[in-house]
Amino acid sequence: MKILRYLFFIALLFLLGTAVFVATQKPSYSVTKSLYIKNKRAVVFDYVNDLRNWETFAAWIVEHQGTQFKYPESSSGKNAHAEWTGSRDGNLKTLEYKDAELLRYVSDENGQLTHYTWQFKDTLGGTKVQLTAKGTLDFNSKIKAFFQGGVQSSMGNLYERTLVGLEKSISRELKTFQVKVMGLVNQPRVFYLKQFVRCKAKNLTRSIKTTLPKMQWFFKKNAVQTTGKPFIIYHKWDKEARVVDYSVCIPVKDTIAIEEGSDIAFGVLPPFKALRVQLKGDYSHLQKAWNKGIQYINTKKWARLTHLNVIEIYRKNGEDTPHPSQWMTEVYLPVQPTATRQPRTVIQDTVAVVTPNEPAVNSNPSP
Repeated sequence: MKILRYLFFIALLFLLGTAVFVATQKPSYSVTKSLYIKNKRAVVFDYVNDLRNWETFAAWIVEHQGTQFKYPESSSGKNAHAEWTGSRDGNLKTLEYKDAELLRYVSDENGQLTHYTWQFKDTLGGTKVQLTAKGTLDFNSKIKAFFQGGVQSSMGNLYERTLVGLEKSISRELKTFQVKVMGLVNQPRVFYLKQFVRCKAKNLTRSIKTTLPKMQWFFKKNAVQTTGKPFIIYHKWDKEARVVDYSVCIPVKDTIAIEEGSDIAFGVLPPFKALRVQLKGDYSHLQKAWNKGIQYINTKKWARLTHLNVIEIYRKNGEDTPHPSQWMTEVYLPVQPTATRQPRTVIQDTVAVVTPNEPAVNSNPSP
């Protein structure tokens, strides 16, 4: 009995001593970790830049199930912002943005601040990604870190797992895709609200990923009822200037009056017959969907109706899932088939290589 009391007393002293020791340790930390990723710097930067993607690689997010995320107007770029609720409520916002070079963020979880600095540099065959995290830990977090080798070791391991997760996520999410030619469809007339966009051809994928969520946020913020999935109308591809004109659109039920001076406008998409091509995967593979469709049209010897605009309907996007490999986009190429019989052949093309180039957009479609 005395031995048990003695052991209990020793255990109590150990716990008290540990608590005092942990409480007197500095709550702040600063760790820097880096990793080489075999992918282009612009691709890696864009992936980190979109806060929706953090759900796929950030260890402190991936390893805590049940967290619910909310993305206000923009999830990427200079005004990127994210909020979450769960075991800990918090938010993350952009502090600094240098295209393809540097990103700085600050997160606030119940008053506990953490600053993140991402740096991107070209290397032979890939990109060097460096992540620096500076923050403070509350008492419970310090206790946990103590049994994991100390604050520096614990947080260092956390951010090492994050970088490894980033590498795996980019490889999985951006390289996995599938293209199918689905056949002829009759695209009905659609009322929609649109926002016109002009961007450099090389930035088309990035532009779509930025403007599409903003348009969806506009509908939520103004409680505008939609009748379908968002889509994009391509107006013009200026090959000499390397500039693309397009409109990001969302269907509505009836005509809507828009205030003068607004960058949002009302439009009507006329009905037309089109070849539907389906892409499952990241938008960087849209060129492959276009090319597969055009190849199919040429094989069938159908006439492309170049006076009509090509559209892309975003059946599943970042609003539905943070995983780009699961996004579903449909390309509608206006055609006049020479035969009335519906083609039944489904062509599949599954590739595992990222080659983001300019989509083969009709250079002179009607606006």
